[in-house]
Amino acid sequence: MAKNINILFCLILILGFLVPTAGAVAGKSKGRDIVRQGDQKIPESQFREIFHAYFCRNLNIKKADVEISRLNISGNVPVPSGKISYRLFQKGQRKFEGYVSVVAVIKVDDVVRNKVKISGWVDIFKYVVCASRDIERGEKISEDDLCMVKRNLSHLSSKILTDKNEIIGLIAKHNIKADTSLKEWMVERAPVVERGDIVTILAESGDLLVTVPGKVLMKGFSGELVKVQNLMSKKEIFAKVVNHSTVSVTF
Repeated sequence: MAKNINILFCLILILGFLVPTAGAVAGKSKGRDIVRQGDQKIPESQFREIFHAYFCRNLNIKKADVEISRLNISGNVPVPSGKISYRLFQKGQRKFEGYVSVVAVIKVDDVVRNKVKISGWVDIFKYVVCASRDIERGEKISEDDLCMVKRNLSHLSSKILTDKNEIIGLIAKHNIKADTSLKEWMVERAPVVERGDIVTILAESGDLLVTVPGKVLMKGFSGELVKVQNLMSKKEIFAKVVNHSTVSVTF
């Protein structure tokens, strides 16, 4: 019996020793919590949102047309409590598709508190001009030859064309397969006059206007100078292309 009392007494002493110690530890833990109550950790979801919005704003496209993967956030540490604002910028030349890295400047109550690096793979989807049929080299492109298809710009050349009106009337420089996304190097302007064309040469000098027949000696575009031969005098001159049947010179 006495032995049991001694054991119980020892347990009471041990527990009496441990309780204050636990209280002290709890007090330290509570102290750490008090420090953290003055800070706020920005969730990664918020960085994903501002990263996403960055591309929508700069490219003037809808949120659904931007997909972000492999997101990486570096340097996200707690900041003091207050109103948070962000400003994103890219170092060097700005890039809006493929692998993109930006720096987010974090302000709390208009005071800079941190800088966070956000990077990830960005896929931008946009309507581009495609060939609706096979187009042969040298063909003049009409509206019926074109269609608009939504494509991932991250996998396309920067020379991709997105406006049909800029292409109608141009000439195919190469054979173009149906459903091909058109690029700048695939097309060229159609010349207004070709070598060998017979045109009217308008010669102006003050109120005097003279017209003579001429022969074009080189292809040319509207407003450009081309070499023509005066079929009456056989003299070769340079004249400005007015349209497919007229060139002009001023004396």
